[in-house]
Amino acid sequence: MAKYKKFDSKKLELKEKHQLLLASVAPRPIGFTASKSRDGYINLAPFSYHNAFSSNPPIVGISPAFSGRTGNPKNTLTNILDTKEFTLSIVTYDMVEQMNICAADYEPNVDEFKKSGLSKYVSDSISVPGVAESPLILECKLLQHIQFSDKPAGGNLLIGEIIYFHARKDIYNENGQIDPKKVDQVSRMGMNWYSRASQGIFDLPAPNFLPIGVDNLPQTVKESPHFTGRLLAKLAYIDSIPKHNVTTDLKEIYADSNCDKLLKACASFLENNQIEEAWQLLHLGKII
Repeated sequence: MAKYKKFDSKKLELKEKHQLLLASVAPRPIGFTASKSRDGYINLAPFSYHNAFSSNPPIVGISPAFSGRTGNPKNTLTNILDTKEFTLSIVTYDMVEQMNICAADYEPNVDEFKKSGLSKYVSDSISVPGVAESPLILECKLLQHIQFSDKPAGGNLLIGEIIYFHARKDIYNENGQIDPKKVDQVSRMGMNWYSRASQGIFDLPAPNFLPIGVDNLPQTVKESPHFTGRLLAKLAYIDSIPKHNVTTDLKEIYADSNCDKLLKACASFLENNQIEEAWQLLHLGKII
């Protein structure tokens, strides 16, 4: 049984709560949020506190917290509450250095586009530009503001409806789908750590059937030390237990193997995504 450190959030210092939260909710996608002040100044700031909340209508939310040092609202929050519009431009690996410059706490009249060397992309329906170097730009209008706290580092949720999507043509694959490796998005982890999507992508299709589930696996398999929870789930990700169809090759290789050796071999097959072979070994050993 794993051992855990336990923390009562009400007894933690702000810095401790912040670090635990960032490490727990990760990786978080990063988006440039552009906004405009009442006086017409454009602000550009990276946010990893953002996510999608609805497809119909398309809704995104960002969370500009009050300053943890001063308790003052960030320019992004003030601007969006004033003008009711903003853009969200996805940050890619090629833009991380510019992103870092935009994360600095500049005065409201400083244009982070100029500071970072990023270019403005003219929006179709709102007056706030996107980031031209970004492969995905969302034009948004504010729908709702939820304030969670007025304390330093207290959060605000700004919910916006996406009015226009802008997707660069070169990020599509031959099937007309957006290729995440071509987007090469980055995300925020805890502390100063980041993640790069193109070097950590794996495919995991959502089920279009009802898997039999781990609870329907043989008890011998569930109790075997050779199977992790992940491997058990792989074995259980089928709609029904395959019929006995042990190949001649499997019989020749494993005919003299005892139960433990068969279970170990079964786990090895699962590691290599050979699900049918894994089940046939269970048939061979009369484990099912």
